Amino acid sequence: MITLDWRDAVPSDLEALYAREQEYWLSELRWDASTAWREIEQARVTWGLPGYLALDGARLVRGWAYCLNEGETMHLGGIVSDTPEATGALVDACLESSGPTPRRARVSCFTPDRAAALEPTLTGRGFGCERYHYLHRRLAPDGGAFTADVWRDTDLPLAARLLQDAYGASGRHFAPGGRLEEWESYARSLVERPGCGVLEPAITRVLRAGTVMEALVLATRIAPTTLHLAQVAVHPSRRREGLARQLVEEACRAGAARGATEATLLVGDCNQGARALYARMGFEERAQFVAGVLDVPPA
Repeated sequence: MITLDWRDAVPSDLEALYAREQEYWLSELRWDASTAWREIEQARVTWGLPGYLALDGARLVRGWAYCLNEGETMHLGGIVSDTPEATGALVDACLESSGPTPRRARVSCFTPDRAAALEPTLTGRGFGCERYHYLHRRLAPDGGAFTADVWRDTDLPLAARLLQDAYGASGRHFAPGGRLEEWESYARSLVERPGCGVLEPAITRVLRAGTVMEALVLATRIAPTTLHLAQVAVHPSRRREGLARQLVEEACRAGAARGATEATLLVGDCNQGARALYARMGFEERAQFVAGVLDVPPA
């Protein structure tokens, strides 16, 4: 198995890879990721986004991946392969792409489980991994009442504080150091960038107490008829009051009233309480994602 810098790849090979992934995301995840693929391709050809193809002895493409440096973190993305050997070659190529630097503190990934032996490959290289379940539920307008507020332009710092308090130490896949500025950067990525869908302010549900956000269901549109609940968070002081269920149901009703026929969300494998709640609400699994973090010692 060899790896090829995807900047030297045959364009038709990359077009086929993008098309195959677009089909998977649409058919299996109900997620139109076409904007993301266009942005990735633009980054590849304009400023040289690092990425690799895994080729077998017959020079057939067996997998691909790309990597993006952002501050102290290198993100691994698009890891897709059909053999464990290809998965290992791709992960190693990304890890070796620029070597350890004084600024890099970690390598992370959050990706659909689309590569053969992905989790054992990551754990074998020192990553701490957790599985996330991608759930979905059919929607239909029901005329129910709305009691929670909607998203405001000034809510981002309040949402970041809520996420920091709600996740605590379990949020390292989103804010590796747990710092408020990391949570603000993560929340901003959800609100201002299309990677996780386009924000739906009128569908997002918020519970406030003065200047404090106590609960949040952040809703995005990932396809014309698919609503994604990108974050469901309740402050520790307000848990076990049924707020998560209330706000999720309200967001689903608001989404259905605006043309959504399906709602999706991600929940960590270790979050047994949330998984049980979503099962009671009728959410069913469609796919699994793998989240991994590798702490890197300074050079």
